[in-house]
Amino acid sequence: MKGLKISKKNLLIIAIVVALFIILGSLIPGFLSIKNLLNIVRQSSIIAIVACGMTMVIIIKGIDLSVTGVLSFCAMVNGLLLLKGWPIPLAMLAGLAVGTLMGLFNGLMVEKLGIPAFITTLVVGNVGGGLALLLNAGKSIGGFPAPYVFMGNGTILGVPVSNYIMILFVVVTSILMSKTRLGVYIYAMGGNETVVKQQGISTATINFFVYGFSGFCIAMAGILLSGQLDTVHPTQGEPYQLDAIAACVIGGVSMLGGEGKVYFALIGALIIGVQRNALNLLGIHPFYQNIFVGIIIIVIVALNIHQKRRTIEHSKIF
Repeated sequence: MKGLKISKKNLLIIAIVVALFIILGSLIPGFLSIKNLLNIVRQSSIIAIVACGMTMVIIIKGIDLSVTGVLSFCAMVNGLLLLKGWPIPLAMLAGLAVGTLMGLFNGLMVEKLGIPAFITTLVVGNVGGGLALLLNAGKSIGGFPAPYVFMGNGTILGVPVSNYIMILFVVVTSILMSKTRLGVYIYAMGGNETVVKQQGISTATINFFVYGFSGFCIAMAGILLSGQLDTVHPTQGEPYQLDAIAACVIGGVSMLGGEGKVYFALIGALIIGVQRNALNLLGIHPFYQNIFVGIIIIVIVALNIHQKRRTIEHSKIF
């Protein structure tokens, strides 16, 4: 019954926000055109893929602030290899490997040295951002092979290819979290890490996997973004850290740990995509957009914490 109750709460939050943006969107000329809606879905795929890994991280009471730097660095590694003539699959594997290794390093620092996740991931993100700048002297690169660009911008049966990739990530992550023992351990660690350790479950394995998977998702998002833009810029990962966290929060992933579903984070990503697109069409500067998204995160986190405290107090009374 608890899971059902949480689902209703999440669905209510999502329904309110979706309704709000549909109303606002209907007032903007061209917002509801097929071309613009497909553009929203395509752009949301980047946020959703990052949110797949971020959901796991937040569930274990962690946070991944390395998104900006890791995304840019992995995209730059992949892009430079493509321009050197590497086959597309090998260049992508190299980018994915770099992201996964950086994620595993985050897990290592959190687990073995006990460094708080926000410090470790923030430092790793800064290092990744610096390396992205160094690799090509701060310059952008572009002009990638047509099949690679098709992965980011092409469509199959009218649906953007990037969204097939997004759906694959969401489905695999959802199955992993709901149908495997590792998923049970991840939720358990977010609920009470002490009990998990007492049961003999390896928190090291959980941390390594969760942060490694987050790095993998970030790298995939960077690769996909470079295909969409046919360009890699050393700082192009900047918007996606805040957006991915916002997608998780709007989707009901508890910042207190132990609660959350990746498919709700997907809906959160679509909501963020709608909001960003609507504000762009209104001519709102991206700086103000970040303020707006930040306010959304603060309000929803505050509501979630307040609701959880009320639930705890209610349980104590009865």
